[in-house]
Amino acid sequence: MNASEPNIFVARQPIFKRNKEVFAYELLFRSGLTNYFDPLQNGEEATSKVITNSFLLIGIATITEGKKAFINFSEEMLLKGYPSLFPKEITVVEVLETVGVTPAIVQACETLVGEGYVLALDDFLYEDRFLPLIKLARIIKFDIRQMSFAELERQVKVVSRYNVKLLAEKIETDEEFEATKKLGFELFQGYFFSRPRIMEGRDIPGSKLHYLQVLKVIQDEDYDFAELATFVSRDVSLSYKLLKYVNSAYYARRQKLHTIEMAVAMLGQITLRKWLSLMMLSYLAEDKPSELLRLAAFRGSFCELIADQLLDRRREAGMFHTAGMFSLLPAMLDKRMADILPELALPEELQEALLSGEATTSLALTLALVMAYERGEWEKASDLAAKLNLNQYSLPLLYEQAIEIAKGQLID
Repeated sequence: MNASEPNIFVARQPIFKRNKEVFAYELLFRSGLTNYFDPLQNGEEATSKVITNSFLLIGIATITEGKKAFINFSEEMLLKGYPSLFPKEITVVEVLETVGVTPAIVQACETLVGEGYVLALDDFLYEDRFLPLIKLARIIKFDIRQMSFAELERQVKVVSRYNVKLLAEKIETDEEFEATKKLGFELFQGYFFSRPRIMEGRDIPGSKLHYLQVLKVIQDEDYDFAELATFVSRDVSLSYKLLKYVNSAYYARRQKLHTIEMAVAMLGQITLRKWLSLMMLSYLAEDKPSELLRLAAFRGSFCELIADQLLDRRREAGMFHTAGMFSLLPAMLDKRMADILPELALPEELQEALLSGEATTSLALTLALVMAYERGEWEKASDLAAKLNLNQYSLPLLYEQAIEIAKGQLID
């Protein structure tokens, strides 16, 4: 790695409110995908350096899009006052479960709370010795995989006596989301929002089938550009969104565009196809959490950037973009990918990448890499980067760019 390469890897995981709107993001840091530190360097100092540098080099405000950032702190980092290096306005100090409840730790946490920081207790399992920290905390996180539901219910009854919000993490299904809501949880973390809720015999509604057909048409390299422009102009919602998009700060145009024809001409065929694909997905996901569409836009952009800048597959970058976006179709339609693909008649390589199984092509490996990176599965991401023979230290910048591009595409 040369000196100009960043050595900070950051992934974000959304934390939802009861209405499935994003409340915050938990940030997962790594100094590199292999995460090897100099054995002569203090581990706590190395971790702190990674985190603090990322605020300067990556821009946490960009990654969290103005939402709060949950950041893990170990006992040593709390005692050394590292949390105070971060802005209290957006930082939630997560106290790791390995932290001992000593007078020094309690004092350090009292100081942080006094300065206006929000304290969260991570992977919580109730014991009387935690009482001093419970009284200081505003949020308590329960890993629902660590205990039975009956034990979770018992623990919730104990801590509900205190003025804290309950956060359920590792929620994998909509059923778990509903069950923890009934227990009184207000915040939720996990991949339940990006997984299908399969119901036997459920068919795709007619309107969504129409959107799928539009998606099918625009994946054709020889699609009729003029016909597609006419389609956009006849849809009031699409026309409005298109004009708002091309006139947004994302494009920073001096002169406003007032007609659909001008907007379409300015975007061009490739960009119009990508934007329209995203709009069709927004219609498919209209009854789903908005984070699902943000994730689809992000995956598409991240896959495309990797293909364009790291894999020397610029000509096929559009297919990489499609793979990223379409990877969330099962969650949007509550159907298995194998049942959706026949409606789209996609190229074989794209179908292979979208179907679960062993990734072998560069497209499938790239999609798997993007999903591993997105979830902070660093060991898996490292293996996939090695298989693709790409420079892992280029990924953080592309990750940030993908978030920016996705944000620019999703104009309310």
